[in-house]
Amino acid sequence: MPVVRLNRRNQIVLPKAAREALGVKPGGRLLVLIEEGSVRLLPEPENWSEWMYGLGAEARASLGGGEAFFREERSSWERQD
Repeated sequence: MPVVRLNRRNQIVLPKAAREALGVKPGGRLLVLIEEGSVRLLPEPENWSEWMYGLGAEARASLGGGEAFFREERSSWERQD
């Protein structure tokens, strides 16, 4: 497992194995995800729409799907006299 050191400007050199695994080249951009005290690096998506497509599908399914959510939401709009 490679170890990197922060320089005086708080920068690191990403090891070759990590660059290759991420498929990034010089000038490439990385997403930095911080989750519960750990950091993950991901290559920036070429197409954000495609990358985000389907996010939340598990949550929607656990709530009964999109149509069930919309039915419940719309029923809450009805007047309660």
